[in-house]
Order: sequence, then structure tokens, then C-alpha cells
Amino acid sequence: MTENKEKLTHRIKIIRGHINAIEKMIEEDKYCIDIIHQSLAVQKALKKLDSVVMADHIKHCVVDQAKKGNFDKITKELLNIYEYK
Repeated sequence: MTENKEKLTHRIKIIRGHINAIEKMIEEDKYCIDIIHQSLAVQKALKKLDSVVMADHIKHCVVDQAKKGNFDKITKELLNIYEYK
């Protein structure tokens, strides 16, 4: 993950800013649809973050585990991701 660490932490800071903006919008009784648009943008940003982390995981961690023959661990970890949905 080290190759993307700066990009990921930058992305998290942007997401945090958007979440803070949503909180302020709610406190200020902003238009509901505007709040939803912001929320959806955060969700999309989080999905993109997940995608980058997963790609990095596959390129590095999965390859390393496969070289060690830990196929059960690889399978279990990847399948467990779907339990969060």
C-alpha cells in the first residue's frame, strides 16, 4: 500500500471535509436533496478508495500470499469482503 499511501490519505482528508460539510448542512437545515447529493458523493469517494486499496492488496499482498501457498487465506479474505454488503 505504500505506493498509494499519500494519495489515499489525501483522499481521506477530502472525504472528511465533505462529511463535515454534510454535518453543517444538516445543522443549518439545508435542502434535503442537496444533503443527499453530498452523501452520495462521499459514498462514491469511499468506493473509489476501496477500489484503490483492493487493487494494491491484490498486486502485493495476494501475490505474496500466493507465493507462500496460502490460497485458503487469500480466498477467505476476499470472500469475507462480500459479507459487508
